[in-house]
Amino acid sequence: MEFAQLKASLKNGIAPAYLLYGTDYFLINKAVSLIQAAMSDAELTKYGEEATNDEIVTALATTSFFTTARLVVATLGDKPSFAGINQYLKNPVAGNTLVLITYQEKPLNIKDATPVNCNPMSAEILVPLIAKQIAPHQITRDAANYLVEATGGYYTLIDNELNKFLAFYQDLPVWGVEHLQPYLTKTLDFQIYELGAAILAHQVTAAAKILAWLYSTNTNEYAIFGGVVSQMRRAYYATASTADINVVGKMLGCSPYAIKYSRRDYGANAAAVKACYARILELEYQIKAGQTTVTAALDALIYR
Repeated sequence: MEFAQLKASLKNGIAPAYLLYGTDYFLINKAVSLIQAAMSDAELTKYGEEATNDEIVTALATTSFFTTARLVVATLGDKPSFAGINQYLKNPVAGNTLVLITYQEKPLNIKDATPVNCNPMSAEILVPLIAKQIAPHQITRDAANYLVEATGGYYTLIDNELNKFLAFYQDLPVWGVEHLQPYLTKTLDFQIYELGAAILAHQVTAAAKILAWLYSTNTNEYAIFGGVVSQMRRAYYATASTADINVVGKMLGCSPYAIKYSRRDYGANAAAVKACYARILELEYQIKAGQTTVTAALDALIYR
């Protein structure tokens, strides 16, 4: 199943298990949100890469005392084992749903799970979505195609850019290539943003892969660390404060849209964001004091 088909399919019934696979983290997070919204009365349990088959299956097989259903979301590591999960899915508990997440381009072999492709979508799908997202503004087809090509089709970056453009061009009825081109975020910035997002979500495998890619491009390690610090600072102040997004954005020197979307993405995990921000400030101090290196500090964040 393609990501674009998931919302409609949920109206016809919820499967016992879903496998969300792909490299577009925005789509994966959105897919989880769609499934959770379709199971609004379910008790939610989340597991990271360290979870065992036994823990996941026990959670699925346990009936909640407070709700009629249970939703279990588990992020998979590089070499997961599915023996217990496959056995459970032969006779799943009615009403309970398992969502497995893997940041791999291809689906894993889980016979009784419904795969959902969360890789970057094609321009044929994205261009209409872009037009819908910015309505009542309009965008030329050439400009929409340019945006898709420049971002590699990653909806995370498309979403970020569109909200930035809404701030730049709120009085312009039609956007063309000439408007978008000067302001598009570079791929390097996007990768650093994705690294910070993966660290905040404690997605160890994804964060390690992004950091390895950044090192392979000879990106300055201080630039990487500084970018992650800025992102975590934004996430912390966005979730710790209820002040107007314009006030917080001005204080941090960023677009109010960045505050709005930080609250959307991290609002439910304010405690985790606070702990991660405190940790990175401690590591920043240790770097300045010569007590650790930037490389060691980044590893400490990822493998915490």
